[in-house]
Amino acid sequence: MSPPPLRIVLVEFSPSGGLFQFSFQMGRALARAGHHVTLLTGPDPEMVSGEARFEVAPVLPTWHPGAGVEPVVVRKLRRPVRAARLVAAWLQVGRMVREIRPDVVQWSEWRFSIDGLLASLIARRGWAGVCADVAHSPIPLQEQRGDAGPYRRGGVLYGGLGRGYRAMDLLLVLGESSRTDLLATWPGVSRVEVIPFGDLGVLAHGDPVDPGDCPEQVVFFGSLTGYKGLDLLLDAFAAVRAQRPAATLKIAGPVVGDLDVKDLARRARAIDGVQFLPGYVPAEDVPGLVGGARLLAAPYRRSNASAVVRLAQTFGRPVVVTDVGDLAESVDDGVTGLVVAPEDTTALASAMVRLLSDPGEASRMGAEGRRRLMEESSWEVVAGRLDALYRSVLETNPAPAAATARRRIR
Repeated sequence: MSPPPLRIVLVEFSPSGGLFQFSFQMGRALARAGHHVTLLTGPDPEMVSGEARFEVAPVLPTWHPGAGVEPVVVRKLRRPVRAARLVAAWLQVGRMVREIRPDVVQWSEWRFSIDGLLASLIARRGWAGVCADVAHSPIPLQEQRGDAGPYRRGGVLYGGLGRGYRAMDLLLVLGESSRTDLLATWPGVSRVEVIPFGDLGVLAHGDPVDPGDCPEQVVFFGSLTGYKGLDLLLDAFAAVRAQRPAATLKIAGPVVGDLDVKDLARRARAIDGVQFLPGYVPAEDVPGLVGGARLLAAPYRRSNASAVVRLAQTFGRPVVVTDVGDLAESVDDGVTGLVVAPEDTTALASAMVRLLSDPGEASRMGAEGRRRLMEESSWEVVAGRLDALYRSVLETNPAPAAATARRRIR
């Protein structure tokens, strides 16, 4: 007899963007595997569920990513308001977990000390059989201009996040490098497991166009922030244009606080063939942006896992990445894309020229990346891995599991 389905609550505070899309696809995959899933998120979510066992519940007073470039003073003035809304969102999460009493409650990406503190409080109440978190960035990256160093530091931040991580029964990461970073940064955590990233099929419509049939266009897509090396990309693309005069570059995504967007826009204007498109890209616009490109580029200075590789592979595009964190681990150099050393603009330019000048090679790499993604890292594979992990933890947590067993939906 097969084991009973689990009652799972996923928590993603942002109702749109990459983390929401990740959580949405995870919830849908778990529902298709037979579990009953509720995704708690903010108002007017970007996607709605069509699955009978999967509910997207827009019950949190959070907000969507910014639509464009905002003055620094606006961001500073709204911080207290958003801080209050975040606290209110956490209180609502606590109320709903207490009411639902799920077998599993799982968060996605904590950024502030209060996240860890309140998650630890909920975990200690015993309202769920398993408390889990997906640590997309095990070491919190710096996102404010003027602060030294690539990572956010501070005793309050690390104390709060550390308390949350150590209170979890299960921590999930998206690569071995991320697992190493998490264990080194947050000693005392109970269990850290690597899961596949999954695809981004929720953004695709039908079969992708062959990249070899597309113009010589490079796309950078994702949040625009300092550690992603956009200045390096522009320097490299200037060299690309000298060899491939027809080549174009599109840079698109929401702006993060540490980026001098005016300076970046000025540099982009100085190079022929560059389109700089700061601002959130709605899900329905992604196929046109990515599907019209020959390749994607991710010239990051540092990274853990990144959705950009999975996005490229979903659309059958080769990707040029730097050898940092788990980014390069998801690309087979010369087979599904190209891997170059970080901060090396010459190597970055050469890799882009190689794929732009050889449409056949771009087609072969793109097709192989998509094949491997669908066979080895599909959401069906992810759901199966999660099911095994959840049940393994439930077996070692008999008291909370017994307390929730009578509330399971069968």
